[in-house]
Amino acid sequence: MKTNDVPPNGVPEPCWMIVDDNETILTLVRSLVECFTDRPIECFLSPEAALLVFQAAPERFEFVITDLEMPGMNGTDFCRRLHETSPALKVLLSTGSEILTDDQAAARGFCGLLHKPMLMQSLKTVLSREGLIRGKRKYTQDFFRKNTGLHDGLRLPGID
Repeated sequence: MKTNDVPPNGVPEPCWMIVDDNETILTLVRSLVECFTDRPIECFLSPEAALLVFQAAPERFEFVITDLEMPGMNGTDFCRRLHETSPALKVLLSTGSEILTDDQAAARGFCGLLHKPMLMQSLKTVLSREGLIRGKRKYTQDFFRKNTGLHDGLRLPGID
């Protein structure tokens, strides 16, 4: 089901959002996340565009993954703006920098911090802790079938 389809009960299915200004990383993160959920996923290259969509229908989104360093608006400001509308929203920070510690990310409103390149097991741990792994999908070999040559625990080079 597409995120803009409305099921017979009239209530749209909750979806997830991923925001990263690097299209290659955005595609990779989406592929990783799809291994853990059957929820629709909306991806954005711009936090400003993502914020507009979110503010139009905040009830549609149950989880957000965002990069830290993006032009126009950084991930911390994006998280703050999301929480102005929806304080309980779970927002995961994914970054290639070592600027923030786990505690500092939590103090800024993030439910967790994943460093890029990220490990599949690290993503699974955060999603499990936040109660977000459910539905028909589970941690499987789906990602590895789509991405020949990769294996669990591999750090992917070239990802900032």
